[in-house]
This record gives sequence, C-alpha cells and structure tokens, in this order.
Amino acid sequence: MDDTQALLDDLYIVCQPIMLCSNTTVIDGYEILLRSKKQPGFPEKMFLWFIEEDQRNAKLMAYYSKELKKLMDAHSDIKLSLNLHPKQLQHPSTWDFLDTISLMKRNVSIELTEHYCEFDLVAGEDRLQSYISELKNTGLSLAIDDVGTGQNNFELVTSNIHNISTIKFSLLKFRNLNEQVLFNFLNSWFFLSQQYQLKLIVEGIESESISNELKNLGLVYQQGYYHGKGQVLV
Repeated sequence: MDDTQALLDDLYIVCQPIMLCSNTTVIDGYEILLRSKKQPGFPEKMFLWFIEEDQRNAKLMAYYSKELKKLMDAHSDIKLSLNLHPKQLQHPSTWDFLDTISLMKRNVSIELTEHYCEFDLVAGEDRLQSYISELKNTGLSLAIDDVGTGQNNFELVTSNIHNISTIKFSLLKFRNLNEQVLFNFLNSWFFLSQQYQLKLIVEGIESESISNELKNLGLVYQQGYYHGKGQVLV
C-alpha cells in the first residue's frame, strides 16, 4: 500500500446539520466535514498536502465521490454541502469531479472556502471570477463560505451575486465584537441576501439564546454546536 492510500484510509466523513428554524426546527441539509482517525478536528496539513498537486487531488476527489455515493445510497433525499478550497479550482481533476457530481445536483452543492489563493490574470480577466462562472455552468449550487473573511469579501460576493445561491456567515470569526455591533453587521448581509434571493446560513450557533435572537431577526437557517456537531451518518 502506498503512502497516499494509507492517508486516504485514515480519513472519514462527518455531517453537521444545517437547520431551518421557523415554526418548527427541521434539518435542511448537512455540511460534509473531513476528519482523521488519528487526530481531532479537521486534518488541515494532510488536506493541504493532497490539494497541492493534481495527481494527489484526483485521489482525494475520488474519495469524495465514493463517500457521496454511499451517503446518497443510504439516504436518497439527503442534501449535502461539500467544501472546495480555491486552490482546487486550478486542478483539472477537480473539474472532472464536478462534472461527475453534477449528476447529483439535486442532492449536492458546493461551498467555496475563504482561503486566500493566488490566481493569474487570464486575458485581463480575474481567474477566480471565471472559475466561479464555470462552476455555475456545472448546474451545482454554490455557497460562499465565511463571508466577510479571507478571500470571501464583499467585493467577491457582489461580483458573483448571480452565480451563487447561498452565503454563509460565521459568528465564530467575529466573536470578539460587541454582540449588537455583530448583529448589525450580520443584518447588512441579511439585507443583501433578501434583495438578491440568496439563502443566508449563520454558522457558529452555540446557545439557545443566540439561536432565538437570530430567529427573531428572521435568520432562520442556522448551523453550529447548539444544533448538532458533525456525526457519522449511517
């Protein structure tokens, strides 16, 4: 067994629920989170090693394809959201993967993470902008993750407002702010989402009181430890 296969064998998938909190609270879907059997939390170093070059990324994409199929075979109506790092958009293997899972677009959507990544200009065009347009053309729904942080700033969102279906805002990224200031900031994103018919999911919900405050503001799509940690679905 080669080292790459040993690393893949160490990985597993958990699913964290995304809740719709209106008159009743129901699971609207799940975010897929990558985990390692040998260490707690997200195995960042291992993940970055896989996506560094196309051949290794292809093996990671094949792993995701297999896991997505297993989840959908077990839960036919499940809605799953999968993270992509911007660097992965530079690999042909990622686009092969996206073409494959476009057949699953009723069940699977993509989240573009906030990580910075250098992109060359192509014929004077912003390459990331082009990638996002190409991603929409696959038919897969696209969410911009952790808006207001990293590369996923206001400009990126507004430049792609017609290419995306969802924005996600994490309270954890701004936990040092005064709560009222934070909610006012969040409300600006909510207003934007309403104007352009986007879904806004608030992440980092850790208490009932915060969940209720957000519901009172009309922010009914929520995710966080209060609603449930990532779990292996069987």
